[in-house]
Amino acid sequence: MIRFWLLLISVLYVNTAMAHPHVWVDSQYRIAVDQPKIETLEGTWSLDLFTSISLIAEYDVDSDGELTGQEKVDMIDVFTSFENYGYFIKMKQDGVEIVPTGVRILDIRIRDQMLWVRFAITLPTPVNLETSTLSLAFGDDELYFAMEPLEEGLVRLSGALSETCTPIKREAEEMSVASWIDLTCKS
Repeated sequence: MIRFWLLLISVLYVNTAMAHPHVWVDSQYRIAVDQPKIETLEGTWSLDLFTSISLIAEYDVDSDGELTGQEKVDMIDVFTSFENYGYFIKMKQDGVEIVPTGVRILDIRIRDQMLWVRFAITLPTPVNLETSTLSLAFGDDELYFAMEPLEEGLVRLSGALSETCTPIKREAEEMSVASWIDLTCKS
């Protein structure tokens, strides 16, 4: 664990005068819209190849290309430390910032030599997408992480009512956010 933090610190703070990202994360929200009110959603991250390979070399102790048993537990512990930064989650309901009441790591996997993290997000109160707009983004204000949407988009919808929903992309005013998605659904 100490070696990981030394590695991460060296990656993040080598030449901090050059304020640009040192870790790239492709991110996405996954929302199952089976009813107008949603209480939970998922987030996914895919870390860049350099960061992934560095972490895999440290935590895939048996070098089998999978995180199992204690390897997975240790890697989850590493990512749990991002709780201090709210997992870089940015949310608003009708323009007012909301903070999830819980974020729990569901899984960490290695796919195509990249680390993929999947986590559950619990909203502070259910959001009715027929009467409210839920705005979603990822953004890092402090650690030099570039949180970019997956190529297929920042929001992926599923569920019985997903076809009634309209995710609208809008430019971010914040430097740390690539873009926002405003999500509403029609009855």
